Amino acid sequence: MKYRLFLILVIVIGALGTAQSYTNTFSASGGIFGDGYGGELAYNTNLSENTFTQLALNVTLTNYTSGTTKIPYSSYTASYSFFLTIYSRNRKMQALSIGAGALAGYEAVNGGNSEITNVVSVLGESSFIYGGVLSADLDIIISEHISLVLKTSQFYHVNSDFGNFTNYSGIGLRYYFNL
Repeated sequence: MKYRLFLILVIVIGALGTAQSYTNTFSASGGIFGDGYGGELAYNTNLSENTFTQLALNVTLTNYTSGTTKIPYSSYTASYSFFLTIYSRNRKMQALSIGAGALAGYEAVNGGNSEITNVVSVLGESSFIYGGVLSADLDIIISEHISLVLKTSQFYHVNSDFGNFTNYSGIGLRYYFNL
């Protein structure tokens, strides 16, 4: 009898230990980026029940207005951020997280051409950019592996000629999986 009780105790403790595995996620979202449009692909690694890190790739497509001239502008950045869940309800069916991190990437101005017309030229040029990002992320669970994600991020590009402060607000889907 003692051996059966010991065996049951070992199985229960083992099951509880494996129940603490935290899933990883992948998300894709689209939305408004500054005065244009953009998208984000993100991979989250959950560190604990209330923290995760995020590696994100962002793309921006917009026009920068200089007087009456519109200049095509796009940026391609990668960011790495740390997030903390600050509010959750209904057994984490909805969770609000905030995060901060660093970013680096490339901004393309007018397709790399400094001349718009024979009269107007671009003051800034295509270049590598870097900076920081602050984000808020609302996750709403839809099913066992899928959730709706609402996200807003404020990007600060330290050395950009066009978009020092740029906001991204988007909606997308997140997929949960175990590695």
